[in-house]
Amino acid sequence: MTIRARQLTQRVPYPSSWIRIESRQACDLAFEIADNVSGIRVDWAGHLPRFRVYSQVVDNAVVVEVTDPQRCAFEQDGIWRLRLTAEETELLPLGGMRFTLEHREPLGEYSQGIQGGFSCCEANRQKVQ
Repeated sequence: MTIRARQLTQRVPYPSSWIRIESRQACDLAFEIADNVSGIRVDWAGHLPRFRVYSQVVDNAVVVEVTDPQRCAFEQDGIWRLRLTAEETELLPLGGMRFTLEHREPLGEYSQGIQGGFSCCEANRQKVQ
């Protein structure tokens, strides 16, 4: 089974399992986790998540890791919520990276859930005149 995450409030059509954020901006995102073939939602409610962003697409250096259940959580019906602080997004290099979302039962080991693309860009700032 191949699992994908699709952002629920996408403004622009991005591929599945792709996250795009702005540097120095907090974000609150919600995703649907589903089987890529059948489209059936994958319900990991009750599992503990670990979200990691790696410094480059082919690198194993973790630049951000979130395990706080208040900011990274699996909800009922295959929904995953992720909140990143402005301080965390400021730590991210600009450009393309990769992320992983792992999950585990309370007494188990982490298992790979999703791997996807992650990009960080400069925040759009309004010019003050």
